Amino acid sequence: MSKLSARNLLVVIGLWTISRMLHIRMTFTGDVGMVMMWLSEGLPYDVFATPAAITLVWVIETRKPLPWLALLAALYLYGESMWVWRTLTHGWHEPPRTSDYIGMLTRAVIPTLVCFVAGTWWARRSAAPTDAVA
Repeated sequence: MSKLSARNLLVVIGLWTISRMLHIRMTFTGDVGMVMMWLSEGLPYDVFATPAAITLVWVIETRKPLPWLALLAALYLYGESMWVWRTLTHGWHEPPRTSDYIGMLTRAVIPTLVCFVAGTWWARRSAAPTDAVA
């Protein structure tokens, strides 16, 4: 692994770690409330996925940032899927409802999609030629 690749890998892991440190607590009721609860718990990851992806594309020193962006998105997916697995395998007072499954799945997928879409958009935006107006 080259020095540049190692640096880029550390930038990806650092941005992912910083986004995992955010957290919000709220109370919700009912089926829609349960889905909203899972989404609100994942909101900090969703919100930080955009600047993390944009920062990655901006900071990374390569002409093709999409593989690194895919790695960051994969880390989001891995982290969220491990969270879902831990949540489902730990004891519940009552069995999870369908709204719990929907909320957890949505929470696990949204940061990955937001990260990849925002990073791809920024990469295309920054690669687009600008016309100099005289």
